[in-house]
Amino acid sequence: MPNKPVSSAKFNEVVNSPKRSSRRVRRVILSLLAVILLGVIIFLLVPSPIEPTKWITPAGPSFKEPGPWQQNDKLSSPQLVTDAPKSPEFITFDKEGKLYTGDSDGKIYKVGFDADGNPQEAQVFADTKGTPNGLKFDANGNLIVTDVKRGLLSINPSGSIEVLADQVDGKPIYLANELDIAQDGSIYFSDTSNYGRVTFKEMAENKPHGRLLKYDPMTKQTTVLLEGLYFANGVALSADEDFVLVAESYHYQLTRYWLKGSKKGTTDIFAKNLAGFPDNITRDEQGHFWVGIFTTRISFVDQMHRSPWLAGTMAKVPELLLSGASAPAKHGLVAELSPQGELVESWHDPEGSLYGVTTAVNHNGYLYIGTAPGGSEGVHRLLLPK
Repeated sequence: MPNKPVSSAKFNEVVNSPKRSSRRVRRVILSLLAVILLGVIIFLLVPSPIEPTKWITPAGPSFKEPGPWQQNDKLSSPQLVTDAPKSPEFITFDKEGKLYTGDSDGKIYKVGFDADGNPQEAQVFADTKGTPNGLKFDANGNLIVTDVKRGLLSINPSGSIEVLADQVDGKPIYLANELDIAQDGSIYFSDTSNYGRVTFKEMAENKPHGRLLKYDPMTKQTTVLLEGLYFANGVALSADEDFVLVAESYHYQLTRYWLKGSKKGTTDIFAKNLAGFPDNITRDEQGHFWVGIFTTRISFVDQMHRSPWLAGTMAKVPELLLSGASAPAKHGLVAELSPQGELVESWHDPEGSLYGVTTAVNHNGYLYIGTAPGGSEGVHRLLLPK
């Protein structure tokens, strides 16, 4: 049977069909581009939630040049002490040598050691129902805790919790972070930010919102020693208790507040231009200060501080989309400082098996390492050279 001839109209329809499809695709693409462009214009026109302050950040120390910041592998191949706490922000020890650390879910763990120094299984000591960060035992055997959500707490040996302070001068303690305890029982602790939480907006804004506080156990009163700190973090007293240090994470420095002598009540910079964001500070028997560096310097952040427009624009981006920007670099770092604030040496893990370091504690021949959410998990330790 012969093929039925195709009409001229049908032929044109078949030939022109791909052209019409191509035009439809182009229209869709152009429409999408118009929507995206409109979204960008609206995003740029919306006012920023912050008014950033310009800061020309100093160039950070180089890990490649010879000197105490030179990269090494001293933090590599650590021994796992316990993985019960995923984010052991701070580490302390009781008089019997048991290790205590908190986790972001509110639990505080204790870890004993056998006769050979091997860690035993972790046990839950208490649950603050908050977020315990700083921990230190007082002279009476109570565990004093700075809890991000609940303030300054005291936990007796049986695990009973008492709130010591959650206000100062009639205002909330917004974000109790770290602490140290003087021989007279006075508790020095940081109130990180009146934002009440860790937020990228505060970093972008580059304005000081933190405080250093003091709690007097005799009067049960809390006072403000210092205001205007750039993300107040770790706290540590000197061996003679003539000054107290507080880390200003967002300005890469440690600030010293004098407690005694002719400089009493004044401040100065103890250590500046650190190679990253300083977190917690501990002091060893030699009077040296060990500083956990949560993350090494982030070039984009330094660039953002130089451009208030860029900082203000970034503050408009939803926090969920910026989670990667605040994640720690996978480079473990700890700084050891002399009693005068000079860098003695740095400890690195450039491979990033141990990173997001918040705490380094020199105890009984080992360096114990704690971390925060976003970093490696569990408590680790490394044998110190004799």
